Amino acid sequence: MRVSALVRSIIDLLLTVTFVVLAITGIGLYLAPSGRIANSLNWTFLGLDKETLTLIHTYFGFIMIGLVAVHLIIEFRSMLVMLRSALKRKS
Repeated sequence: MRVSALVRSIIDLLLTVTFVVLAITGIGLYLAPSGRIANSLNWTFLGLDKETLTLIHTYFGFIMIGLVAVHLIIEFRSMLVMLRSALKRKS
């Protein structure tokens, strides 16, 4: 499958943005107080409460799964070439 460099670049950019969002929300969820304490304290991280962080983290996780799948499909042939090359060097 021939895919233009523009499409590959867009997918890479979207993967990077998704990773950054997941990393930030993951840190926020790690720092969040457990259970109802976050709600009773009105705890926020970057202006977002724990429930909102959880929703963003979940949705962006699903988006990343889809983008990784598309990335793997597009780059499958390149990955095979690199794997064959690496195996030939070991021999």
